[in-house]
Order: sequence, then structure tokens, then C-alpha cells
Amino acid sequence: MNQLAPVVVASPENGNSQAISLKDIGIVSIALIAQCLWTSIFISTKVGLLNCLPSLVFLGMWYWFTKLSLGIKYSRWYFLLGFLITLRLPITIAPQLEFVSWILYLSIISLIGYKFFEYFKNRQQLIVLYLATAIILFNSFTHLFLDSPFTYSFRLANQLPSNYITGQDNNLTWECSYEGSNLAVHCDTRHYIPSEKIFSEPNYDASFSVFLNRFFYGYLNSLVGVQGHRWFMSFSLNIFIWISTCVAIYRIAEIAKLSERAQKIAMLCCASSWGFVHFVAQPSPHIAAFASASIILWATLELISDELINYPLLILLIVSGSLTYDIYPLILISSLLFFIHKRLIFGVSIPLLSISLNVFWKYISLQQILGTIGDIQSISSPSSNLTYSFQNWAKVILSLNFGRFWQLLSNGFMTYLYGGMILGTIASTGLLIYLAINKKDEPNYDDNKLLFTVSACFCTVMLIAMFLVAAQSEIWSPTKLIPRFAFYIYPVNTLAIAFFADKYINRWGYVAPIATFVVANSTLIKLASISAFFEYGLVGLYWQ
Repeated sequence: MNQLAPVVVASPENGNSQAISLKDIGIVSIALIAQCLWTSIFISTKVGLLNCLPSLVFLGMWYWFTKLSLGIKYSRWYFLLGFLITLRLPITIAPQLEFVSWILYLSIISLIGYKFFEYFKNRQQLIVLYLATAIILFNSFTHLFLDSPFTYSFRLANQLPSNYITGQDNNLTWECSYEGSNLAVHCDTRHYIPSEKIFSEPNYDASFSVFLNRFFYGYLNSLVGVQGHRWFMSFSLNIFIWISTCVAIYRIAEIAKLSERAQKIAMLCCASSWGFVHFVAQPSPHIAAFASASIILWATLELISDELINYPLLILLIVSGSLTYDIYPLILISSLLFFIHKRLIFGVSIPLLSISLNVFWKYISLQQILGTIGDIQSISSPSSNLTYSFQNWAKVILSLNFGRFWQLLSNGFMTYLYGGMILGTIASTGLLIYLAINKKDEPNYDDNKLLFTVSACFCTVMLIAMFLVAAQSEIWSPTKLIPRFAFYIYPVNTLAIAFFADKYINRWGYVAPIATFVVANSTLIKLASISAFFEYGLVGLYWQ
């Protein structure tokens, strides 16, 4: 079965080895050095050095993808596409070459898309890929600008009218124009512009930024998106990442030995998943962060498999998630699954690699090369938020304040519940209970062991994580809840919904993806998207 896995698998006739050779390291190193020298000469030394770490991860992923997943005959030419895009031709040579960067980017996307096509063609399930892609495109283009749930979530929470004026920021309703354009976005997205500009603008002052540690998405976006076109690059990248996520969900369902119908239901539900609808039009790393939940789980399960293929790419995919957003619970879940399945080397080395790259970025790339690590003292910075949460828990424990203790637990639990749109959380909890109770009577229990293990790890770690960050949610939400913090549980919720839909309503199980699609598109009948109310846990407000 692994010989048909998407993206990461070499064709047997290619004769490629999964082992990392000195030749592989040499090719990636030469490309990295050439890229750094090029940007150092044509932009600045600072920019060239800042590009080194993210370019290493990007070129490494692209190299092992082209080597082991595409035909060996043209793999070097395919790798050249990835190398050329890192040269930033519109900036290093002439702005008129921006179209070349777009061609390179679309070529890379097309090659990955071709592997998706092959994967589903081999399973005679192309209709599922086409349908999921069509649903994602529809959901994306019907939730743009002022119609994006995240854009209007703040004003709805405060029960304010829009009053947005094209090209101007409205800090009262938190609806802003992106980079001085006429494109309306949530004002928070302004915080992520520095993590793009530092890779191409040598004189840019990023000392005010609070999110410089979340850099990999900004790096990818900056490879093509230049001044005036950043939003368009971000939007297209978000759509591609969303499609990739649903492919990963399908593959996870396959590895977990769900039925063919359940696999399709899971993928189609993913195509209308609320967190992706919520953020697809936002030029921010949220979509990539949410996608990491599925991609890290998929890569972990592939690495656990005995028929291991292309592990360098899988490892880099896991690590890249930690360079995109603060997804510590996902890395922990991955590590737990490795230990449970006795893949101790991966369980130790991948978290260590993730930590090492983040430390290098903060103390070498930012502090020594860029000259600033940003405004980490700001209450908006992730480190300040995390510190605030731990300080609150320390006070509660040391003072034995049981009232405050139960309040934090309650807020954490409600965040977890709303993060799965209630029904998703109930489904995943129900799945755990069902598999635990029926393990002797369930005829396919041996096949469902992996599903149980994955669900137990995800649910336990994410629930504990919501307890830990409950205090920081009080700062930013009028309800003291931010359910999107818990949206990372969606892979398990989606699998649980697909499992029960297939088991109990059989061919009518496709009602599940239809229902998620209807909920995602309530805006078409002039109802605010229900996902907007899960931004702050304002479920009751939806019916007012």
C-alpha cells in the first residue's frame, strides 16, 4: 500500500534509495550556498544570510520530493525549478521578472498536484479529488475580504456594524486594508508582513514585530509575493495547502484502515472544515498551521510504517510545521506516537531537530544577523502569552485557589469543545469510548487499534494544552474563550465523523460532508458564517 502513498513515494522502477548519501547532501549544500551568495550580492549580505535556514528546509524538501517522487530522468530539472524560485529574480534582477517567479511557483504546484492525481488515479478515486478541490475552491472564493469569517468576527463579537471604507483601516471593528490596498482583511494579519519583508528588504525595521519566530510561511510567501501582490500569493498558497491537507486526511484514513467510503467522507468533510473556511482569505500562517496537524500526523504514520520510503522529506515536513507556528502539542503527539510504536530514533531526533532549528533562527538568524528578535515583551507576542499562562497556573497551584482552578479548567474545556464545533468533539470522544468498550466485540478491532491510539493521543494532548493556555484566552476574548486554539484536533474529529457516518448510516453517510458544506456556506443565505461565532465561543449569539 505504501508504494502508492502520495508525494513521498518513489516509483519502484526508479531504483532510488531512501538513504541520504553524500551526493544528496552535496547537491542541496551547493544549491543553498549559491542561493545565499546570489541574494547576498544582489540584495544584501544580511538578507542572504537570513534566507539560509528557511532555504535549507525548502530546498531539502523539494530535492527529496523530486528525487524520490518524480521520474529520475528529469529530477534534476525539476529541482532546478525550486532553486530558481529562491533566487528572487524580481528583486535581484528586475521587477518585470515577477511573472517568471509565478511560472516557477505554478510549475512546482503542478508537479505536486500531478502526484495527487496519480495517487487517486491508482485507486480509481479521481472523482473524490476533483470534488474536494471544487468544494475548496468554492468555499475559498465565497469567503473573501469582508465576507471572510475571520475579518468580521471581531465586530460581530462586539455587535458593531462594518463601516469599512475601502483602503482604510478601521481599528474599531478591526477590519483593515492589506498593505494599503483595497483588499479587506482582519487587522491581525498586519503582524505577519514583517516575516515576509525581512527576506527581501535589507533596510526593513522589524523590531516592532511580535511574530518573527513564525517565519517559514512568510518565507514561502515572499518567494513570489512582492509589493502589491502578497495577498494573491498568500491566497493561492492557502488554497493549495488546504487541498494538500485533505489529501493527507484521506491517506491517514487509509493507513488507519477505515473503509473506502469513510475515507471519501473524511476528505469531503475536510473540504468544508471550519478553520480553513475561517482563514483561507487571510494572509497569515493560520492555514499552514492548521494543515500541520494533518500533515504531521500523516508523515508520522508513514514513518511508523515498516515499508519506509523518503524519510528525509517526511522529517522535514514535520519540522517545517514548527517553523511556521507554535505547534508544540503537535510535535509532542508525533513523538508520543513514535514511542508507542517503538520508533525511538524518530521520537527523539525529530523534536530535537525542531528545537535546534528554532533556537538557531532566534539566536543566530534574528538576534545576530537581523539585529532584533522583535518585541517579545509585548503582550501580543507568543512567548509573553505562554509565560502569562504558566504564571497564572503557578499562582493557582501555590495559593490553592480552587475557584480559579475550576474556572481555568472550565474555560479550557469549553475552548476544546467549541474548537471541534461541538459535534466534532463529541464524535471524537464518542469514538474513543466506542472503541474502548467494544474492543472485544468489534470484528475489526485490530484494524482500529491505530485509530484508537491516534485519537487518544490527539484528544489527551490537545485537551491538556487548552487547560494550559486558558489564561491567555482571557486577554483576547470577551468570552474568555478562543476556540480556534483547539481547532488542531480536526483530523481526529473528521475521522470520527467519517467512521460513524459510514458505520451507522452507510451510503447515507455522505450527508456528513453535505452538512459541513451547508454550514460553511450559510453566508449565501445572508446568515453570518457560524465559524465566526466559534472564534470567541459566541454560539448563542448566532441565533440572535
